[in-house]
Amino acid sequence: MLLEVFAFEIQMCIDLKEQRRMKAVFRLSQNFASTIEDPRVVGTIKECGGKMYMAERKWNEAKNHFNDSFVCLVEVGNSRAKTLLKYVILASLLAQSEVDVMSTTQSKTFSNDPEIIGMLNLRSGFFKNDIKTMTEVLNDKKINLLGDPFIAQYLDELLRSVRLKTLESICKPYKSVKLAFLARKIAVPVKEIKGLLSELILEERLEGQIDQLKETVELRATEQQTA
Repeated sequence: MLLEVFAFEIQMCIDLKEQRRMKAVFRLSQNFASTIEDPRVVGTIKECGGKMYMAERKWNEAKNHFNDSFVCLVEVGNSRAKTLLKYVILASLLAQSEVDVMSTTQSKTFSNDPEIIGMLNLRSGFFKNDIKTMTEVLNDKKINLLGDPFIAQYLDELLRSVRLKTLESICKPYKSVKLAFLARKIAVPVKEIKGLLSELILEERLEGQIDQLKETVELRATEQQTA
């Protein structure tokens, strides 16, 4: 019962974005978790921990906690197991982890589920930098992935991540690229392209600078091409 109270409290903190209290309650719950053998309760705590780490953008930690929750829920036949598997896939995408989350016996049970197939198609589009496929999956009303408010909450983060990867891939062969060209390729406004490029440069994923007058990005690249 005490851990269930902790789980409720953590969820309230997530909803209210009270990060400091959320972390304090979660850490306190961990002191008791090792003494509880009920996988339903442990699964709930692990799910809340995953959501906490997602809010902190600690994608790998979130993925691990969601996976622990998934395993617990599968053990007791809880219907939320499928939802947690979707969260595992979501967190693995944001972590840009290429580890096959469907390789375990527990996850293979859901391999023919339409929603899980949709998440895997989303994953495939992500790693292929295929924004069109990702958009089609997200807009598919039959599987309705965005019907889950938690997944919908991280849609912008997911699309931003794949846009950054795509932009990085497009730019690398060039020494100079017009911002308008990149905007057409990524299908976003030039203003957003500038923000994405600034992030890539600050993270040292690209070497160069934006020329505001010429509306280009000037890059130090191995191949001397211009787009």
